[in-house]
Amino acid sequence: MKRLALLATAAMLTFGSVSSYADTLIAPSPHAKMDGDNKIIALYGNSYTFYNNNINTRLRDLTKSLLPDHAKGYQYRGITISSGRLGWHIPNLEYQNSLQKWDVVILQGNSTEPVSKKESSRENFVESATKMAEMAHNAGAKVVYFMTWAKRDKPEETQKLADAYLSVAQKTGGYVAPVGLAFEKARKAHPEINLYYQDGMHPSMAGTYLAACVFFATLYNQSPVGGALPIDTDMTPATAKALQQVAWETVTEFQK
Repeated sequence: MKRLALLATAAMLTFGSVSSYADTLIAPSPHAKMDGDNKIIALYGNSYTFYNNNINTRLRDLTKSLLPDHAKGYQYRGITISSGRLGWHIPNLEYQNSLQKWDVVILQGNSTEPVSKKESSRENFVESATKMAEMAHNAGAKVVYFMTWAKRDKPEETQKLADAYLSVAQKTGGYVAPVGLAFEKARKAHPEINLYYQDGMHPSMAGTYLAACVFFATLYNQSPVGGALPIDTDMTPATAKALQQVAWETVTEFQK
């Protein structure tokens, strides 16, 4: 009887440690894989997030087509400010935290804010990211940084942006979704797919869908290949599959 009690206690301790590990709040590395269910997500960004009916909408459609039970209970909220810098969202984060518990908050800086020529802009980005990460972690939410892409005519900015997001993630215990690296890979592997709006900065539908695929792979450690095409668009299955594959390859390589 005593042996059975000891075994039951051991099983409970093991289950508890597994459950604890299954929802790692502070990223051990910006390249780390995420765990947990990651059901309730808030995305803080600007027009890069908002274009094409918001990345969160495209991410929601992907999860419904790929996760069990059509992703019942999963929620995605986009909070965006046109041309907004990351720090502008500090009041928004405080307010959203007062409404409900978030599993993950995704933070996107203003396009090239992290690598701005102005030192004050770069410093403000780091200070804002640090404050927002602390707020999110104190509220029990993981932090994922949205690594933005380079402008179409400045591909050399890709690595600079990647380094900047990796640096702030390392500093604040955040994870990174390597969207910018996926853009660069897709540009090289599939030059026939236009990822940009006509201004060469904002995303086309293909660009937004690629970003959503990267977030899906990052949040759920699952390939987006076979996921639904973006609703109400003329994207072909071949284009969608190519973008899905690029997203999965990028995230897999990034997390090695």
